[in-house]
Amino acid sequence: MVVLNPNNWHWVGKNTLPWTREYFERTLADLEVVSADGKHRVVLTEVTEVSGDSNVSQRKGKPICYFDLLLSMSVKVLEGETGEELTVGVLNIPEFMHDETDFETQYRDFKEFEPLVRQQFYPKVHEILLQYQPTLIEEHSRDLQD
Repeated sequence: MVVLNPNNWHWVGKNTLPWTREYFERTLADLEVVSADGKHRVVLTEVTEVSGDSNVSQRKGKPICYFDLLLSMSVKVLEGETGEELTVGVLNIPEFMHDETDFETQYRDFKEFEPLVRQQFYPKVHEILLQYQPTLIEEHSRDLQD
């Protein structure tokens, strides 16, 4: 990040948004959950938007990350046995932030399948989201000076 930074005292930062886009496209790709009764499958088909701010910084030798992102995903609900598409909806997380673990989530166009998406699919998405911050720090703190 910085060639001359005695004792890592000065604040240095790195924009990690391009890496973040790739990270979510990779970790959320093809996420699939079968409903508890086995009648439906919920599949994340595409991460349609990752925008906002994502940075890893260093101050006084300590890595710090901060992010405030908008995440949007296209999700299909399929009939369990035949794989027939029943609906396609959008899952939005308008403020995925570094200092929160409970994120506002918006569900659009899931019709009668919204409870299924909320209760059985979203917890898997949430689990992946919570892994982002430690992975971000681990991956990008390597670029910081010792």
